[in-house]
Amino acid sequence: MDSLSASNGSFTLDLFKKLNESFKDENIFFSPWSISTALAMTYVGARGNTATQMAEVGEVCLPRLEREFEDNTAEDIHSEFQALISSINKPQNSYLLKTANRLYEEQTYPFCCGYVEFVKKYYHAEPQTVNFKNAAEQVRKEINSWVEKQTEGKIQNLLPEDAVDANTALVLVNAIYFKGKWEKRFLNENTTENPFRLSKTKTKPVQMMFLKDTFPMYYLETMKVQIAELPYVNNDLSMLILLPDDIDDKSTGLEQLERELTYEKLSKWTSPEMMEKIKVEMFLPRFKLQESYNLKPTLISMGMQDAFNQRKANLTGMSQKNNLFVSQAFHKSFVEVNEEGTEAAASTGVVIEVRSSNAVKFKADHPFLFFIRHNQSKSILFFGRFCSP
Repeated sequence: MDSLSASNGSFTLDLFKKLNESFKDENIFFSPWSISTALAMTYVGARGNTATQMAEVGEVCLPRLEREFEDNTAEDIHSEFQALISSINKPQNSYLLKTANRLYEEQTYPFCCGYVEFVKKYYHAEPQTVNFKNAAEQVRKEINSWVEKQTEGKIQNLLPEDAVDANTALVLVNAIYFKGKWEKRFLNENTTENPFRLSKTKTKPVQMMFLKDTFPMYYLETMKVQIAELPYVNNDLSMLILLPDDIDDKSTGLEQLERELTYEKLSKWTSPEMMEKIKVEMFLPRFKLQESYNLKPTLISMGMQDAFNQRKANLTGMSQKNNLFVSQAFHKSFVEVNEEGTEAAASTGVVIEVRSSNAVKFKADHPFLFFIRHNQSKSILFFGRFCSP
């Protein structure tokens, strides 16, 4: 699964940097896993330049795949998706993590059986035949209701009004939901109100959790950034937090880190070889984020123009009728971090001082980046920036 986690990781940071252009100095939260799954299901049916652009945006290995797609034996990257979907959905007692895919196809539209069977096999995507032509609004509500159910009620109204109409042929939906308990729980009685610094001059009150325990840590000397790993029960998943020592720029204090961050660096810094278990005084805000994105302009600006273009889109792998195109791409995500752990859904000045106890202080009282990682596959399931309570 390494090539999939690497391409997913590169896509995560490319997308984050694009979203940052539109949402500068704002909270950001999304599930790259959810978005790349929906894109991969579309990519299966893309051909020609449409497929080339999608592969470049999704960072998938094009030469290996493009040739194989023509004879429908594109097993490689799709087998990795299949393995990871199975791994993610493996029943666990210690946490709840599930992802679900669905295709809603217009009943009068001739879709290729091969395409439908392929996404069913590799993406566990159940095809639903619906009546967009005469009952688009009813279908929209049905889709939203399914997403809400899959995410335990956290993601509501994924498709806004007018997102589908009588001309809609296909809607691909991916939902992901996670609820996990910390391996080391914060005690409620240690949570107190503290100021959270938005910038050098502005603060906002936040409920700050506290725990003194041993955590994997890494200090990035060149950028003056602390990296901490907070494992969930069983260690299958972890939240990793990247926290600058202080706010040294005119905005959130994250500018240099965001500018220089690549997946290769992130992967190296957060690898088990670099992280060292040390005693830490951990201060982390209790927070809840709910974000909603229309990804169409973002994906177009990343280079995926043809798929959204009615005249240029080539999705002939889905249907012999060459008039399909992607009309919209919506994404909604939710995360809640508290003393017990994390609930997440998507459809994507610290001075280190040695104290008498020799514990390092990790005080997230100013903006930080964070992500939730599936440790076995190294896949980033959720990625975010918290800069304002």
